[in-house]
Amino acid sequence: MTSHRARYAVVAAAAVAFGTQVAILHPAAAATPPARIAAANAAAAAPATTYTAAQVLAGIQQHSTAATQVNTKPHINTMTRAMNVNVYQPASGVFVYTSSMAIDDDGSDPDPDPDHQDETTFQDSNGAQLAAHHVPFYVLGDDCWDKTSPCPHFFYKEHNISGRQFALVFYNGKVIGAIFGDTQTGNDQTTSDNDSRELGEASVEAANLLGIPDSGTTGGVDNGVTVAIFSGPSWVVNGTNSTLNANAQAMVQNALNTLGASLAGGTTPPPTGGHAIVNNNSGLCLSDTGGSTTLKTTGDIATCNSTAAQTWTAQNGTLANGNGLCLSVTGGSTALKAVTDIYTCNGSASENWTVNSNGTIVNTASGLCLSVTGSATTSGATADIYTCNGSVSENWTVKS
Repeated sequence: MTSHRARYAVVAAAAVAFGTQVAILHPAAAATPPARIAAANAAAAAPATTYTAAQVLAGIQQHSTAATQVNTKPHINTMTRAMNVNVYQPASGVFVYTSSMAIDDDGSDPDPDPDHQDETTFQDSNGAQLAAHHVPFYVLGDDCWDKTSPCPHFFYKEHNISGRQFALVFYNGKVIGAIFGDTQTGNDQTTSDNDSRELGEASVEAANLLGIPDSGTTGGVDNGVTVAIFSGPSWVVNGTNSTLNANAQAMVQNALNTLGASLAGGTTPPPTGGHAIVNNNSGLCLSDTGGSTTLKTTGDIATCNSTAAQTWTAQNGTLANGNGLCLSVTGGSTALKAVTDIYTCNGSASENWTVNSNGTIVNTASGLCLSVTGSATTSGATADIYTCNGSVSENWTVKS
């Protein structure tokens, strides 16, 4: 766990212009990545086009809008303490924030900081505490400060993010690969001044690679650091304290290509085994308005067209579409006629559905059936939840 430290304010570096070339940094002695990293990269299916870091950063900034914002309450900038940090999902499975970089010197490397701790929340593949002077890692909140689900703040456990999750970190014309290594103290630890709503801290080595002053007591930068986290098991970095840095840097170009293609309008293949879900009253397919990939887009019925927005896969009680987003109920509501939408798959009850042999699809949180508002049969009609009553508008067929 990170500890609260007195820090000197550091003037933030000028923002990177959209057209500025950004350098990809590699450690001086970067080794060929092991086979397991190559396999993970192949699983990510990077497109053929090569994207520069400047192009990707520009795309991130362009797509970081109110429509893609994940949190509903602001986070705290770790250095300045301003509550003005938001998290966005500019592409499916990628979560981005821009904030400070305070310096975390915790872990197995010794450090003169009087607040240094010997442990990190996550460990290397051999179970050793991470070495802050050797491994570039970033820090997220340890829990949901609000103690509610879904969390109004960005909480990593709701977004398929785990220890050693890969991220691109941009700052002042440079980009590096980093891993999720430590957490801000949870709000149940009352002796700490830390706050799990904070965003904006990374390890000594992350700062060093980016040219940021890396002292745990006097280092850091107030703003201008952008972190893009790639969720999912194929983006977890394996290795030891001696290899994690090289392994993370070896994934940078693949990550830039993957995210760049998505931001430029490329598509990710739908999951295998996906099926259309057809409303038996209208003959139209369960979809979302306009086939959008924007979070909180309303669920509807539309002419069946086999697109990713209409291709659904049952995964651990959820219905995930081909864009990697889950069918949910807006705001987690359990009220009659609450509308459905698509949202990041986070395991919440409002995203949990039971597909029954009688043709109904029941929302676990409310016990209500997936339906169509007003029993409409026109394309674009809203999908909602309603009392299970045997009506044909609540009857669905999962196509093989």
